[in-house]
Amino acid sequence: MSKYLLCIIGILLLLAGCGGGDGSSITSKNTNDSGSVAVMLTDGPADAYDSIWIWITEISLLSDDDADPVVVFESDDPGGWKVDLLELRDQDAVVTVKDDIPAGHYSKIRLRVADIQIEGGADAPCSPENIEIKLPSGKIDLKPKGGFDVVPGETIAIRLDIDCDKSINLHPAGKSGKCIFRPVVFVEIDTLDAIDECPRVTKGIIETILEGNTGFTLRLGNGRGLLTVLLDDDVVIFGENGVPVAPEEMWEALEPGQLVHVRGQLDNDGNLQASVIAIGNVVLVKGIVEAPYVEIPDEGGTFTLDLLPPHEFTENIVDVDVSEDTLVMSGCDQPTDTGDIQTGMMARVVGKVSLGDQSIKAIAVLLKDVNITGMLEDVSDQDSEGGYVLFVQVDDTEPVETVEIYMPTGVEPRIKNIGPVPIEELQRLTDCGQMVGVSITVESKDTLPMIAIDVRVDTVTVEGELQSAAPANDTKPVVFTLVGGETIAIPSTVKIDPPNTNIMLGDYLVIIGLITCEEDDYDYKAYKITITEP
Repeated sequence: MSKYLLCIIGILLLLAGCGGGDGSSITSKNTNDSGSVAVMLTDGPADAYDSIWIWITEISLLSDDDADPVVVFESDDPGGWKVDLLELRDQDAVVTVKDDIPAGHYSKIRLRVADIQIEGGADAPCSPENIEIKLPSGKIDLKPKGGFDVVPGETIAIRLDIDCDKSINLHPAGKSGKCIFRPVVFVEIDTLDAIDECPRVTKGIIETILEGNTGFTLRLGNGRGLLTVLLDDDVVIFGENGVPVAPEEMWEALEPGQLVHVRGQLDNDGNLQASVIAIGNVVLVKGIVEAPYVEIPDEGGTFTLDLLPPHEFTENIVDVDVSEDTLVMSGCDQPTDTGDIQTGMMARVVGKVSLGDQSIKAIAVLLKDVNITGMLEDVSDQDSEGGYVLFVQVDDTEPVETVEIYMPTGVEPRIKNIGPVPIEELQRLTDCGQMVGVSITVESKDTLPMIAIDVRVDTVTVEGELQSAAPANDTKPVVFTLVGGETIAIPSTVKIDPPNTNIMLGDYLVIIGLITCEEDDYDYKAYKITITEP
C-alpha cells in the first residue's frame, strides 16, 4: 500500500503531497469488490490552550470520475461529533472502521466540520476571544499526490493529524489585530501495521458477543458504526466497582448493552486488540505527579496527582490507588514499573472515582516524558562533545525562572513536520535579543542539567497577498512583501506547497517561519510557504 504525507492548510484547498510505492496484501472480511478503511484522529502539542473543540459531521472519499462521494463516517447528530483535539496529544482516537468500501482509486478525502471552538489559554499569545475561526464553507478537501487505492480484501488506515500549533497564528495576523485559526491537517495513508499508532481509550456499547467468546462488537457513539473487539488471555477486565474480574468469570461479566471503555490497538484487519477493558463509566484525567508511588503492603500502592483542567473533581490534588492489575505504561505503549511514577512526571489516568475520599482507583496509568516549555533566551557555544546548553525561561513559573538544558550531539532543534533549524540561527536570534518559543522533552527534571531528548521550535505564521518580490544578491535572499506590509526572507531551502509551483504576484500565501533581528531588512524568515485562498 502506498504511503502519503500531506500538509493541507485552508479550506477548499487541494494540494499535492508526497507519493510512494506499492505494498502488501492483507487478509480481510470484505467481499471481492470492496475493502475496509480505518480512520484515526490525532493532534500534536498545543500547550497554550485548555481545549480546542472540533465538530466533525462527515468524512468521505472522492474519486476523479465525478461519482458520488463514498461516506466513511456521518454523524447521527447534525451538530457533529464533538472532539477535544488537545485530548489527542500524541495519541490516536479511532473515528471509525468502515467495511465494504468500493474498491478503486480515490483522489480526495473530504472533512465536513460544523464548528471549531477554543477554550482557556487566557495567557497565550492568542486568547480565545481574539481568535478568528476561518471555516467559511465547513469543508476541508485533502488531496494526496497521485491519490490512493482501496484494494479488494485489504484494509487501509487514514490518519488525520490536525496540528493545532500550526493552525493557530500565534501572532496577530496582518493589521486586523485578530489571530487566525486555519485547520492544518497532516494525512498519513498506509496499512495499519505501518501506522505508528499510540492507542487511546475507545468508548462504546457492547452490541453482540462473538461466537466462541473471542470478543464482541462495540457500537461507537455519534454514528461511528461497529468496531470488532478481540480478547486474548492477557486482557484485564475491571468491573463496575473498579475491581479486576477473575479470568474465569470474564464472559459472565461482559454482556450486550453494557457501556465499556477499551484500550488497545488496531490489527491489520481493523479489529481492536484489547489490552484493558473497563465496564461502566470511568474518568480520564491528566496531571503532574505531585508525590511519587508508594507501595502499601498487601494493597498495591498509591501516588498523588496534581490535576490539569478540565476535570470533575472539587480539588486539584487527588490520590490515585494502584492495584497489581493496573496497567502502567511509559511513552506511547511501553509497559513499565510502578517505580517509574515519580514526582514531576506527566500522567494520564483511566480509572474509577471513589466519591467518599475523592480518589481514583486506577485502571491504567500512562506516563509521558517530562516536557519544558518557555522562551529560549540564550544558547552556549558548542562544547568539546558537540553539545550545547540551552537557557530557557520557563513560562509556568512565578517569578519567571531560567533553567539550563543540555542538548547533546545528535539532538537538533526542529519545526514539527517541516524540518531542522540550524542551531547557529537560534544563537544569532538570542544574541540580538529575540527570544524564541521552544518545547523541550527532557529525560528527567531531577537531573541537573536536564538532558534534552527532543527540541521543538515555535514558529510565527503570517499570511496575505504577495505584493512584491525583491531579487536576491550576494548578501541578501529573495524578500517577499505582503499587502499588509510584512517582509519575509525566502531562502533557497524553503518548502513550497504545492511542490514545484511558481509563486506569482497576487498569490495568497500562508508563511510559516521565524522572527528576525532588528538589523535585518525583513521581518521574518520563511521555512514553509503554502499557496492558498484568502
